Amino acid sequence: MTGTSTKSDVADGADDGYRAVSAAIDQMRRREQTIALINPGSWRPAAVPPGEWLGARLSIGALPQVMLPGCDERCVEFEHEPHAAVVLADLALDPTMPPRPGWWEAWNERLQDDLSAVRVWYAGSPRLLETPAERQLRAGTELTRVTVTDPYWVHYDSSYQESLYRIESGPHEGEALIAATFGLSPLLPGLAGVLIAPDHPPVRDPAVAIRMLSAGWASVERGLPFEV
Repeated sequence: MTGTSTKSDVADGADDGYRAVSAAIDQMRRREQTIALINPGSWRPAAVPPGEWLGARLSIGALPQVMLPGCDERCVEFEHEPHAAVVLADLALDPTMPPRPGWWEAWNERLQDDLSAVRVWYAGSPRLLETPAERQLRAGTELTRVTVTDPYWVHYDSSYQESLYRIESGPHEGEALIAATFGLSPLLPGLAGVLIAPDHPPVRDPAVAIRMLSAGWASVERGLPFEV
């Protein structure tokens, strides 16, 4: 992976304005279920057993259930907005574009028009050392979940594969963010997606992000040899 995620070298449709920078996201926009970007060089006797990637992906997907705290005394007077979310740790952003109308049933012309005047990003990974400042979404950024963008409407343990958010604070306020939430996503976008949590005071404790990043990166390190 480079600054945020790997560039696609797929020549077909290279002039398509809806293609994204990330190879994974490019394939997802083409209505492909992207389970992983496989690295053929890893499939050798000395490689990690193939099931290790699946275990790593499931471990990342389970982080919210295992590590996000429930309500405590700080929530007594806090109004829990159902679509409010917060970024737990700095994310690296890929420029992308919203899907075409018809990408899935509820992605209609009106939603497309609403997004036509704003910048749209994809949460490609947690922030990396070389991620430039203008391509970062900082911890504590407030979001509003707008809709699900998973074209298959497949439900995974209370999460969909991909969701659209409106950025409500910080340098990218007013822009849009698409993030993997679970399902069959590559490891780094999956880890970025689980670092977006329903907003209430307990999840804003910095220790929550530290624990999730530690466990998430350990899973990525275990499974990444299978992804390009």
